[in-house]
Amino acid sequence: MIRRWQNILNTLPQSTQLIAVSKYTTNTNIQVLAQMGQVDFGESKPQNLRDRAQQFPNLHWHMIGPLQKNKAKYVGRFAYMWHSCCNIEAAEAVAKHVGTTPLPTLIQVNISGEPQKQGVLPSDLPLFLEEFSTIHKLELVGLMGMAAKGGDTRTSFKLLHQCRDDILRSHSKATALCMGMSNDWRIAVEEGATMIRVGSEIFGET
Repeated sequence: MIRRWQNILNTLPQSTQLIAVSKYTTNTNIQVLAQMGQVDFGESKPQNLRDRAQQFPNLHWHMIGPLQKNKAKYVGRFAYMWHSCCNIEAAEAVAKHVGTTPLPTLIQVNISGEPQKQGVLPSDLPLFLEEFSTIHKLELVGLMGMAAKGGDTRTSFKLLHQCRDDILRSHSKATALCMGMSNDWRIAVEEGATMIRVGSEIFGET
């Protein structure tokens, strides 16, 4: 595990941040990587994020999965960053539980074109951002998107990059470009990812 993690870090440019997706691994593995210097971890279930944020309060816990409004309190109280915002009602629910410091938030964009995938359609992004801007406890820091498995990964990542560049004209702090997972992070880095999320390539298959 440590060697795989180090190999990824050695490949990444300094401008790209690694989020270790820990949702299927053990607390022991998290502790080992934390001792090696890994700070940022991703969880897809709000309850697990809550539990691990309390167990490891010195680490940064990123909420990376879909969110139901009744679990919004866990994200608002315990997340270091929210990666999957794509619903205004859920965003308003999360904001009610955020403290004095706004929660850094990524808007999830549906760049795969798959109707079953979550995310704001690129064409709907301007209107979504207009509504999002009224939620003052959430701070827009960039966009997140996932390419379709077996699809044109590079084209999907180029689309997200273009969406990010477009919103920078009116949202100058939204510089983050989160894309790429264990199977495609190398392409994501080539296409300008500032943040990748890798699980199985670090921790092994479950």
